[in-house]
Amino acid sequence: MRGFARQRTEGGSWTAYWETKDPATGKRRQHTLARDPSTGAPFRTKGAAERYLNGVVGKVAEGRWQPDQALTVRQLIGDHWLPAQRERVRPTTWEQYHGAVESWVLPYLGAVKVNALTPKMVNDWHAQLRSERDLSARSLQMATGFLKAATKYAVETGLVGRDPLVGVRRPRSQSRTMTVWAPEQARTFLVATRGERLFPVWALLLGRGLRRGEVAGLRWRAIDLESGRLTVTTTRVLTDSGKAVESIPKTAAGVRSIDLDPSLVAILRAHWARQAAEKLAAGEAYEDGGWVFCDELGHPYYPGYFSDAWERRIDALGLPSIRLHDARHSCATALLADGTPVKVVSELLGHADPTITLSVYAHVLPGMAKAAGERLSVQLFG
Repeated sequence: MRGFARQRTEGGSWTAYWETKDPATGKRRQHTLARDPSTGAPFRTKGAAERYLNGVVGKVAEGRWQPDQALTVRQLIGDHWLPAQRERVRPTTWEQYHGAVESWVLPYLGAVKVNALTPKMVNDWHAQLRSERDLSARSLQMATGFLKAATKYAVETGLVGRDPLVGVRRPRSQSRTMTVWAPEQARTFLVATRGERLFPVWALLLGRGLRRGEVAGLRWRAIDLESGRLTVTTTRVLTDSGKAVESIPKTAAGVRSIDLDPSLVAILRAHWARQAAEKLAAGEAYEDGGWVFCDELGHPYYPGYFSDAWERRIDALGLPSIRLHDARHSCATALLADGTPVKVVSELLGHADPTITLSVYAHVLPGMAKAAGERLSVQLFG
């Protein structure tokens, strides 16, 4: 059967009709569709309905056509998409997926049938999240990305016949202006905090551009003070529920070895000696997990503790306020401004590709090019 299109009322929209045969019973079943699956709009002409029919009838003849299941967004995400992601991503990433959809997607769209989703519905959802949750543009992007990934998965696995969000784009996010310290400001901070318990943390953040999670997850077995090498192999990060968990770097490039100059080696040796004295004083109460940065009883610091301590010290010193992560940016900016090749900086930061470094620190490059040109002119023209 080829199917047919019929106009239910004069001057109204058109409906596509076709039949399939149940392989178990041999009975025929009629199917209808009054809206274009790609746009959600009614079939305004007979030709539009017939064009859709041509594709459906072909799939029916080949045995490839499947009806959309009466699947809700909650069922799709909870029973199908999230379980599938657990096998593909790191546990901490899966926790982020789970927390995001539970907080931002399911309370608003969970009861909606997947095949009933429309672009307008998504736009209304965005407006709700902005007004009720004060959600940032970045978080809106994430939430929309998860929803779109789920509907795409539904089509790929045959749960639904069409992706209702195929034309929906994630909202734009406004790029945050990067704020960094000049080397003189970073030096002022380090001089003021030398001798304090967290001074080695600040030294690694500002001196080698480590991430907070990399510092929090650092163990002594990853540091060779004799050869002056630090290896990043693990991280300690926060899930959306606020729990600190040990994980691995997001990319292969994040696993890297970092050279430590004599100054940093001396700082870490002094820190090791201090920790050894604390372990001796605590006796059996000390829980030795091999953490480089921990309290007097060996318990690793909660990652957020570093951020809080950083902000308190900056306020006390009256320095320009920057985030803890901006210490990493300050390190990279200083290296690039000093003429360090982009590839070297990229490897130090653990970027998967130098183009990432170029895009993040593009603001530094114009000045570098000018200075390099001036140095070359001196060599060539005196």
